[in-house]
Amino acid sequence: MAFYYATAALTDARVVIVGIPLDRSSSFIPGSRFGPDLARIGAENIESFSPFQRRDVATVAVHDQGNLAFTYDTPTAPLELIAAVTRTNIAAGRRQVAIGGEHTITPAIVGELTAHLPDLCVVQFDAHSDLRDDFLGEKNCHATAMRRVLDSIPRERLFQLGIRSFAAAEELEATNLFPFAVEQPAAEVCAAVKDRPVYVTIDVDVLDPAFLPEVQTPQPGGCTYLELARALAALSRLKIVGADVVEFCPRNSQPGVGAALVAELIREAVLLVGNKR
Repeated sequence: MAFYYATAALTDARVVIVGIPLDRSSSFIPGSRFGPDLARIGAENIESFSPFQRRDVATVAVHDQGNLAFTYDTPTAPLELIAAVTRTNIAAGRRQVAIGGEHTITPAIVGELTAHLPDLCVVQFDAHSDLRDDFLGEKNCHATAMRRVLDSIPRERLFQLGIRSFAAAEELEATNLFPFAVEQPAAEVCAAVKDRPVYVTIDVDVLDPAFLPEVQTPQPGGCTYLELARALAALSRLKIVGADVVEFCPRNSQPGVGAALVAELIREAVLLVGNKR
C-alpha cells in the first residue's frame, strides 16, 4: 500500500516517502514498526489540501518507496541501510520524507545530508531532549538521537522545540532549546537559520497524549495539534531539504484517529520538503 497522492514514478519524483520501521530500542511501548503502514491507511481519511500551508500535496511529484526491510546481522546494520538509501536519494536529487519507526533513524539520515550540506541545520519537535550519550548501554537508540545528531552538526545549528522531558538540569540551558513551546519559537528559528538548509524531525510525542496517546513514550504537558501544524507552516519560508515523522506507535491493526492525525503531519512534511524554495 502507498500514500494515495504518491503517484509519481521514482524517476520523476521530487519527494520520496520511505517507511523506516525500525523498532529495536523501545524502552517503554514497542510497536512503532507498524507506524508507516498505519499512517498510509490513515491517509485515506484526509484531504490532499493543507489549510495550514494553503497548498495541495497532489501538486508535488511524490513517490512512495515502501518500507525498508532490516536485517540484524550486526547492531549497526539497520543504520547502515538507512544511510545507504538516503545516500542514493540524495545522489538522485530526490528529497526524502522518512516515516519511523523510532527516533534512532534520524542521525543516520542527517549524517548523509551533512556530507553534501555542511551548513545543515536541524529543527526537532519532541517531548524529549534525546541528549543522553547512552541509554541502557546503547549509544544508538531513541534516547540518544539528538546527541548522535550533534556528532554531525554543531550545537548552535540544532533547534529543539516542545521539549519537556530532560535527563539533566543543564539541558534546560542548552543553546536553541525551547521548553514546552512550539508555535511561538518558530519565528526565532527562521530568523536564526536564514538561508541555510534545514532538516525537520517530528517526534509525534511532542503532542500532548490527549491528542495522540499512540506513541512510544507518552509525556504529559505537550502542545495541541493546531499549535504543531501552525509551527510547521511557519517554517515553510525555510529551505527544507528533508524531514521525518517518528515514534507513532499504533495500538492495534485497525486505523483510528491517531493514524489520520499522523497522516496529516506527513502531508505537512511532504509539502515542506516539496516546496520549490
